[in-house]
Amino acid sequence: MTRNIIGVLLLLAICSACSKDKLAKTICLTNVIDVERIDESFVIKRDNLGASRTDLLPIISDEEGSLVPFQLDDMDADGTWDELAFVYTLGKREKAILNIKWVTKEELPTFNARTNIRYGKMTAPGHIEELTSDFRTPKDSFPPDRYPYQMDGVAWENDLIAFRHYFDGRNNRDVYGKRVSAMVLDTVGIGNDGHPANSYQTLNEWGRDILNVGGSFGLGGLAIMSADTIIQLGDIRTGRKENIDSTYYRLITKGAVRSVLQLKYKGWATGTNKINLLQTITIWAGKHNYENIIEAENIPHGFNLVTGIVRSLNREPLVEKQSEKFYLMMTHDRQTTDPLNYMGMALMIPKQNFVTAFDTPDVGNNIVGTWCAKLGLNTENIVTFDAYAAWELQDPQFSDRDYFIKYIESEAYKKDHPVKISIK
Repeated sequence: MTRNIIGVLLLLAICSACSKDKLAKTICLTNVIDVERIDESFVIKRDNLGASRTDLLPIISDEEGSLVPFQLDDMDADGTWDELAFVYTLGKREKAILNIKWVTKEELPTFNARTNIRYGKMTAPGHIEELTSDFRTPKDSFPPDRYPYQMDGVAWENDLIAFRHYFDGRNNRDVYGKRVSAMVLDTVGIGNDGHPANSYQTLNEWGRDILNVGGSFGLGGLAIMSADTIIQLGDIRTGRKENIDSTYYRLITKGAVRSVLQLKYKGWATGTNKINLLQTITIWAGKHNYENIIEAENIPHGFNLVTGIVRSLNREPLVEKQSEKFYLMMTHDRQTTDPLNYMGMALMIPKQNFVTAFDTPDVGNNIVGTWCAKLGLNTENIVTFDAYAAWELQDPQFSDRDYFIKYIESEAYKKDHPVKISIK
């Protein structure tokens, strides 16, 4: 399937000079709107830089000669980098020229990490190891004193926010609020005895687990729907069996400006059918969101994927907006483990992938207390969406409902009007 990159949204005008026999020298970025773009994210394919040689690698700098933080990512694990990823701030209507210098591997600079992925699992009593890949099946059950997952599964963060995915059958999404810009997930959730511990549920200097998930999707969990019936992706509730053959985790990359992971679900039973899903999750430096690309196989006619936002503690109205290309669903309330703090959450869904929004009941034996979005696949059987979270203890401005809504609208406006790129 064609791999799309949600959130980058670039218009790429590649100069003929950048053929495989000539290395690119400059990248021109043009902001087409009267809105500042702080830490705008960019991905440029290796072929578009004319990088046929393996002994030379690109570094980029601005017109003053200052290095621009970047990373070279091997997305297909073949041992050779495929993509140049970087973030750069553009002023209103600004046109910026970035210079490319080609160097040896030994000359590559290093940058402070502004993103991170952590999948910690106890492989021996008192020993939690970071894994780059793992899988589980319904047969993987663990006694309480040997529960292996450091944070219930994989977690990802940047300098503003963090998220985690429950890898044990619940398959919903949680949010960690951060009060520091440093990467913290490597040590969160480990007790003094070296075993997993939920110490993240109390307020620490770095932050805490802030989302009250309950029996909901959290923020961006997945299920499938036929008519009015929601079928969860995995389920370990009392008296019910999991409905998936196996779940796989794989780290793609983690670095200074972005981190990417994949989750693969094989044999998800939907009645008489079994479907497969591949989910690619990306987090960029300086953003309040994570990006999703979901590739589906064998979804039966009449079924739709479903995601959503927990709203069980909300008192304020839910907010729906539309931009030129996106449907926006937003909440701003005290949907937190500490009822004194406000948090805004949002889903940004391409209109081609959005079908309808609906609520689930507040009680029941399925997904509850959730504002849901029914999703439609595009012609390549792909769904994309972004999930946003912003906490007032990270930025006091997010205590204001109007401020958060305007922030999400601004993010959509920028995606509606992508940066123009020229490479020479």
